[in-house]
Amino acid sequence: MSHTVEMSFDREQDRWVVPIGNWNYGLHCGEYFQLHLGRHSWPCRLELDTQWYVVVHNEVRFNLRTNDKYRVTV
Repeated sequence: MSHTVEMSFDREQDRWVVPIGNWNYGLHCGEYFQLHLGRHSWPCRLELDTQWYVVVHNEVRFNLRTNDKYRVTV
């Protein structure tokens, strides 16, 4: 069962989290989700180098801004 939720950066955990039930689940490198930007959405994979970033279609990469929140389906 998938859920569309708001993904945010948790500075204490130093990772991106999504709310599941009553707690925030910390995402790990290699996890897949659907990223929604405007009216479009893309399947992507979360990765970490010096910054957290997502990989879309195994070729497009972009850094996530830790002060922003993103709408995702997990």
